[in-house]
Amino acid sequence: MRRRPTSTRGFSLIEAVVVILVMAISVPPSLQLLDSAASTRADAINATRATILGTSVMEQILADVHSSAPGLGFDALADADAYFNTPVVGLIARIDGMTNAYTTLRFTYAITIGPLAQADGVISGDTQLDVYRRITVTITYPSASAGDINMPITTVVAEMGP
Repeated sequence: MRRRPTSTRGFSLIEAVVVILVMAISVPPSLQLLDSAASTRADAINATRATILGTSVMEQILADVHSSAPGLGFDALADADAYFNTPVVGLIARIDGMTNAYTTLRFTYAITIGPLAQADGVISGDTQLDVYRRITVTITYPSASAGDINMPITTVVAEMGP
């Protein structure tokens, strides 16, 4: 008696259709999950970069406030335009090398120097009490999922005395 060898012809048409259907159902959600994970990772990296940029700018301002160099010190904050924009020695010119790496990535920064006020932020008009200034550095950076994000960093400074 002769036996027929079993056939190993591959997948049947039904098996191939089932595989295609399973892939068609499972691949799109997987791609969305991967895209979401990539966006979240990019946003986390940009938030870290924004923190580094904001902290670096703020540290330079704090160093300037405590400097005895001409044109710097706490009194330099009274004329914000001169402090920021004086050619060569202004803050923006001095930190340009540091900020260029971020501005090419569409990061921007804005600095706000508040008026003289008391420690609680109230302006009394009394020169003995109004000895503080609030400084805010706001970093704006692109988000992969939510447009641009603003990150403010604020501190209060005062003249340390003679």
